[in-house]
Amino acid sequence: MTGHLATRRCQFPTQPDWTWLRWHWQGQPILYEGLSLAEIAARETGQLACLATPYRYSEGGPVLGADYAGAWLQDLAQAQIMAIAPAFMAGWSGQDVALPAPAVRACGCVIVPPAVGWRDAPDVWQAACLALAAVKPVYLLEGCA
Repeated sequence: MTGHLATRRCQFPTQPDWTWLRWHWQGQPILYEGLSLAEIAARETGQLACLATPYRYSEGGPVLGADYAGAWLQDLAQAQIMAIAPAFMAGWSGQDVALPAPAVRACGCVIVPPAVGWRDAPDVWQAACLALAAVKPVYLLEGCA
């Protein structure tokens, strides 16, 4: 029975479903909720982090998404967390979509802040799922309820 649950746990829905994720992953030692940046910095010393923020917004589009990612990158830097953000990179390179897969592969963990629209953003969802499938920690910051 345990093997079946473990297999099911890695069959991620294609669309964001945080209720499903919590049901299957809550209590696992790689999904953390409600931590502060200081707590993550202490846990992930020396690790590069992938900052998963929404890239597209109904108003402001990808420019706003890149700006929000840049602001969160500053917050992480102040907490001594070195990070890369697919939304920031996509915005500055003029891409239509943010591609989290390369960043997740290069990073030791994924950090999801309570940025506007995080819950419905396919790029945030993809980053979290890729990290969990690769047995990398995912941190849902304080405010991601």
